[in-house]
Amino acid sequence: MPWILLQALILLGIPFLSRRLARRGLLPDWLSPVVFCYAIGILLKNTGLFPLNDQWSTAATEAGILFAIPLLLYATDLKRWLSHAGSSLLSFGLCVLSGMVATVAAAYWFLNDLPDTWRLAGMLAGIYTGGTPNMQAIGLALKAPQETIILVNAADVLLGGVYLLLLTSVVPKWLKAVLPGFQNDSAAAAVDETEADPYHAFNYGHAIRAIGLTILVIGSALGLTWLVYGQLDQLAFLILMLTSLSLAVSFIPTVRNWENTFETGEYFLLIFCVALGMLADFQSILEEGLGVVQFTAVALLGTILLHLLLARLFRIDRDTFLFTSVAAIYGPPFIGQIASITGNRQLILSGIAMGLLGYAIGNYLGIGLAYLLQWLL
Repeated sequence: MPWILLQALILLGIPFLSRRLARRGLLPDWLSPVVFCYAIGILLKNTGLFPLNDQWSTAATEAGILFAIPLLLYATDLKRWLSHAGSSLLSFGLCVLSGMVATVAAAYWFLNDLPDTWRLAGMLAGIYTGGTPNMQAIGLALKAPQETIILVNAADVLLGGVYLLLLTSVVPKWLKAVLPGFQNDSAAAAVDETEADPYHAFNYGHAIRAIGLTILVIGSALGLTWLVYGQLDQLAFLILMLTSLSLAVSFIPTVRNWENTFETGEYFLLIFCVALGMLADFQSILEEGLGVVQFTAVALLGTILLHLLLARLFRIDRDTFLFTSVAAIYGPPFIGQIASITGNRQLILSGIAMGLLGYAIGNYLGIGLAYLLQWLL
C-alpha cells in the first residue's frame, strides 16, 4: 500500500512540479515539461527504485487521455485558425500526408515480419498527426494489446527523443541551406506573444467548470456508445464520439472563452506522460520489440524526409516547417520549446493551433487508415 500511495503522489505531483519549474525558468530550453515527465516515469521504471503497479499506470494513461482530449480541444477556434493559418496549415497538411504515406509504406514493408502491421500503421499515423495522446486513443480504439501499445510508445519515446534532440540542436542550422527564411511581421509578433502566453494568472474557477463539463462529455460519449452498441467496449466509436462532442462544445463561445482549459488539459496530459513512462520498459524493447523499433524508425524517417521534400517543393519557410513538424509529431506542448530554439514567437499561436487540429483529426485519420489497411492487407 505505501508504494501505491507513493506512485499516486508521483503521478499527480510531478506534472505540477514540471509546470512550476518551467514557469520559473528553471528547466533548460531542451527540457520541456513533457520530456521531464516522460523522463521521470522512464527512470522510475528502468531503475527499479521502488515497485510500480502497472495496473495503476495503465489506468492513469487511460484516464489522462479521456480527460486531456476534451480539455485540449475546448479552446479550438477552427474557423479563425483555418481562415488565417496560411502556410502553416499547408505545411501541417503536408506533414500529415507524409505521415500517412510513410506509415502505409512501413506496413507493406514489414507485412511478412510483424503481425498486425495495419494496427501499427494506424497508431503511428495518430502520433504523426498530433502526438502520443492520439496513439494511445487509437490503440485503445483498435483493441491493440497493452503490450503493443507500450512497445510502440517506448519505440516512439526512443526515436522521437533522438529527433527532438536534433531539432533543438543542429537541424535548424542545416535547414537554412534547404528552405527559405521566415518573413518577419512585427505587428503580428506582438499579437502572438500576447495571445500565446500560457502562464498568466490561473483561473481555477474556469478550470473546475471545464473539468465538470469534461465529465459530462465523457459520460455522453459513453452513453452514446451504449445506446448504439449496447456495450462499452467499442472503443473506436467511443474515442470518435469523445473527439466529436469536444469539438462541438468548442463552438459554444462561453466554453471557448474559458481561461486555462488548455493548461488544465496539459496537466492531465502530463499525468499521462508520467504514467506512460512508468510502462516503458526498455529491457523488454531490446528483448521483444526490436521489430517495432525498426517499423517506427522507417515510418518516422519517411515522414520527416517526405515532409521536407514537399516543403521544399512548395517553398515552405524553415520556421514554419519546424513548427508544424513539431506540432504534428509531438503536439502543442512542445511548441514553446521550438520557439525558444528558433527565437520566433510569431508562430507560437499557429503552432499550437496546428497541434490542436492534429488532436482533433488524428483519431479519425489513424482509425480510418488502420481499418482501410486491414481490408487491403
